[in-house]
Amino acid sequence: KRRNAMDALQHSIAGALEAEQRKTQVNDAKLRAVAQRVDYDEFCKMVAGAHLKPVKPCSAESRDISRPFDQFVLPKYEPATDSVDRHSTRKVEHDAEPPAFSQPSSSHEFLRTWRRSCRAQAERLRYLRVLDIDTLPMLFRTEMDPLLLDAFVDTLHVAVCKREPSGDGSAEAAAIAQQAPLALWAVRLLAGLARVNRFDATLNFAAGPTTDKLKRIFAAAASHAPAEGVAGNGELDAAAVAALASKFGIRDVVEGRGVV
Repeated sequence: KRRNAMDALQHSIAGALEAEQRKTQVNDAKLRAVAQRVDYDEFCKMVAGAHLKPVKPCSAESRDISRPFDQFVLPKYEPATDSVDRHSTRKVEHDAEPPAFSQPSSSHEFLRTWRRSCRAQAERLRYLRVLDIDTLPMLFRTEMDPLLLDAFVDTLHVAVCKREPSGDGSAEAAAIAQQAPLALWAVRLLAGLARVNRFDATLNFAAGPTTDKLKRIFAAAASHAPAEGVAGNGELDAAAVAALASKFGIRDVVEGRGVV
């Protein structure tokens, strides 16, 4: 009887320790999820995998196997190299082709690619260009992070409004002609973002400079927008650009031209 009592006590203590450990792991996972501002689906995944232990890949083969789970518990695999190898690696990366982007299937996939492969403005613009504007409300089905909106607007502002000065009049005219369709695409992208769930709250928490950049983007688009009734399929005419600008709190965009 005494031995059975000791076994029961040990089993009870082990169960209590395991439950406490599990509670701590779940709580830590919840805090990490909140800090990363993930959506509800990713929150559930992080909590469900809270008990998993990090395992460091020991080879390139195991790295490839574990790559789909990098966002959960696996650290990035970095093979040991000397200084000469690191220098040659940097040179190879510099000469490598830019990453090929495709339409993401979820907000998590979009954010993973955005953070890992879109460090420069040119890469960010290329990634935004592959997005299906009509599916943006489904891509960001919960809500959109205000910091991500700031990054979107900054990328569009650089592409649409910043142009290197040139003394050549013909080159300047060609640059303006190239920016016209880009400006109209930018406002179509903004129109898609405006349909994302709780976008008003996202816009309210956006950074201060974002409003000024939006004003310049809408001004550029208004100056290139076709007249009402002349816009092609999917294009926004001058009146539609002005109406969309008002949804973003921009009141001084006049049909056919912009005021900055």
